[in-house]
Amino acid sequence: MKNLSSTEMKGRALDVTGIENALLDLLVRLPDDSALERMGLVKGTMKLVETDEQRSILEHVGSLRPEVQAGGSCANVLRTLSRLGHRTCYSSAVGEDVEGDQFLAGLTDNGVVDRCVRLGHGATGSSVILVSPDGERTMNTHLGVCRDYGPDHVPHHEIAESRFFFTTAYIWDTPNQIEAIESAIATARSSGCLLAIDLADPFAVGRSRETILHHFDRGFDVVFANAEEGRIMTGLGCEDAARKLAETIRVAVVTNGADGAYIVSGREEVHVPAQRVEVVDTTGAGDCFAAGFLHGMLEQLPLERCGQIATTLAADAITHMGVRLSADIERRVREASAVDDALAPSAGSAGPHPEPA
Repeated sequence: MKNLSSTEMKGRALDVTGIENALLDLLVRLPDDSALERMGLVKGTMKLVETDEQRSILEHVGSLRPEVQAGGSCANVLRTLSRLGHRTCYSSAVGEDVEGDQFLAGLTDNGVVDRCVRLGHGATGSSVILVSPDGERTMNTHLGVCRDYGPDHVPHHEIAESRFFFTTAYIWDTPNQIEAIESAIATARSSGCLLAIDLADPFAVGRSRETILHHFDRGFDVVFANAEEGRIMTGLGCEDAARKLAETIRVAVVTNGADGAYIVSGREEVHVPAQRVEVVDTTGAGDCFAAGFLHGMLEQLPLERCGQIATTLAADAITHMGVRLSADIERRVREASAVDDALAPSAGSAGPHPEPA
């Protein structure tokens, strides 16, 4: 594996390439949670739905016009990283429809290199996100042609030219998607590209736990999980889950809502408190957190600074409807990135945070 600070790594054309499900988000703000109860939806979860069920959900909230945004967990991470000045690339499958146009515009308008494939036999994936008054989101996702993404669509050249390859647990779904992501990870490993994954959702983790653990045993560099995902993976509470994951992963990050994030790498353990803000919508908070943390790693910052940048972005994201950030977020990230003498690496040390050998 390569060191992020090496001349070869710094000379790569891209900072992060990612593969996952391309989704157009349809955000609906609910006046109360009664609609969730009537539809039998579990608040705060993600559910896979077919076309008819998604249409029924939209009809149920018919008078509430959805706000449309380009979404998808991995794409959210890459758009955020691009805004912070990083060179990013994304691959997935979209339909030859208006929704596909909207999704791809959301990538390219934010500076993300588009390596998506357009398939004419189905619809672009979408997610109806019902936002409760307390900001919690309930996602109802129709994957559409995302599920037809296959090994022939993988941008191997871009992965090999990246410092990080990033994905989420959502991608281990259909046999062709599984073959594609396994092929992408193999390319990342053979090229010395660092591997990062967000476990993304308890449903996805439960479905693919053994496969993900197999990859962790073979070597992964960064994992992001929330407390429930960490529990499913390890059977342990938040702090202990981070320690357990760090036995095979170089940097393990487990978040626990208002309690903040636990970061473990080797013998180093860091707790970063959450920032207190008024919650509008939690959609994409974890994606912005992951983007902030990866930004810190790409900038060779100490783990604590990586965590502080991550919580700054996540806290800002939940003050907006959908995955949006404030106009001054770049300045605030620069301020959170400042390394004081107490956090700076000592003379002769290998670097500000543990690096792959």
